[in-house]
Amino acid sequence: MKNYYRRLNELWVKKAIIENLRKNANEIRNILLDVNELVPSRGIVTQYMAVSGGCVYVCDRSAQNYYEFTSSVEKFEKRLAALLHRGVKLKSQIIYLESAIEGITYALSLLDPVDRTICEKCYGLKEHSNIQIAKELRMDEKTIRYRRKKINQKLNLYLQDCMCVNQ
Repeated sequence: MKNYYRRLNELWVKKAIIENLRKNANEIRNILLDVNELVPSRGIVTQYMAVSGGCVYVCDRSAQNYYEFTSSVEKFEKRLAALLHRGVKLKSQIIYLESAIEGITYALSLLDPVDRTICEKCYGLKEHSNIQIAKELRMDEKTIRYRRKKINQKLNLYLQDCMCVNQ
């Protein structure tokens, strides 16, 4: 169960990262779209040495500016490609995590709300003792111990059934 809650937390973190990644990628896309509307195409400025493949040192100031501009656009494009590549990797990791926790998530949904709360407090990232859980839920510590035992039995039974079905 501890592994389940660790993976669940990892899933939430990765989903937040991928959302932030999407925002950054969209910002870069919008910048590149704006640039394509405002800046002349490369065909219009072919006389510039920087564009036509001349030497790196360019005498013409406008050609130098255009060369610097196109190199900065290329940096944006590389950054966008890197963000999209990272997004694909994160999506595959998210799919793996979701498949790894799917069965236990369903099993936990079958428990009553108090039992789920006990599970979260006992096995979650902030592990609580039986006494702490009992105080928070205003129950006896022995009741928490008993319910934890029953929860584990229910979850083991469900997971064994799932293993039999998958084989």
